[in-house]
Amino acid sequence: MSVTNTSYTDEKLTIRGETIPIQIGGEGPPLLLLHGAGGAGIWMPFHAALARHFTVYAPVHPGFAGTDLPDWVQGVDDLAFHYFDLLDALKLSQVTLAGISLGGWIATEMAVTRPERFSRLALLAPVGVKPDRPMPDLFIMEPQEAGAYLFSDPGIAAMMRPDGPPNPDMIVTMWSEQAAVARLMWKRAYGPKLPRRLHHISMPTLLLWGDGDRLVPPEHGEKLKNMLPDATLKIIAGAGHASPLEKPQELADAIIDFAKAG
Repeated sequence: MSVTNTSYTDEKLTIRGETIPIQIGGEGPPLLLLHGAGGAGIWMPFHAALARHFTVYAPVHPGFAGTDLPDWVQGVDDLAFHYFDLLDALKLSQVTLAGISLGGWIATEMAVTRPERFSRLALLAPVGVKPDRPMPDLFIMEPQEAGAYLFSDPGIAAMMRPDGPPNPDMIVTMWSEQAAVARLMWKRAYGPKLPRRLHHISMPTLLLWGDGDRLVPPEHGEKLKNMLPDATLKIIAGAGHASPLEKPQELADAIIDFAKAG
């Protein structure tokens, strides 16, 4: 099924006492898209490209995009169960699940916990499994230096440099999101128990990796592919860790083709 309706709506759902901002757009089979440490609450060209084939559900993690960070969020597993509650509230018994970086870790935790809820799994440079070498510490970097680790295109990385006077609202949101990321990943950006649970991921899995990813190198994708029962690794040329911003159409096409293959 292919459609051209890529518009979306911003909605807020209240589930178990928590308000979840979510963008819903497109038509077709349901896809739950979990964002990374950036890009929360923004409908990007990547979302619009996916919405040509899927009904895209893109929620905001607690603590991101100006939302509160509840005390019960202490680890990635808490967010996994949070999103099971969301799927239940949306009455979605089975979906395609996609996650970007941190969102890929959440998606992986969901897939090992209740694999029957997902027809297919797409992971875009996910963290969550311990890499063979330490990840660069973005927390201590200046924005432009961090951009060089996130983007393959130097022009996009240069845009990370602050321009003009600071925006107080943007600064508050940025620090709030940093606090949320720190709570989830400050101690370690991986789940030590996760490798022993990956065999529970019974659905076909697509791993997407930018060939210029300096944060989580493509070799980690090869390692992860060999740990999963039914995984395919696709390398995206000219993309870094933030590949949905650099190659949105190519990534969306890969996920759509992957879904159609089933």
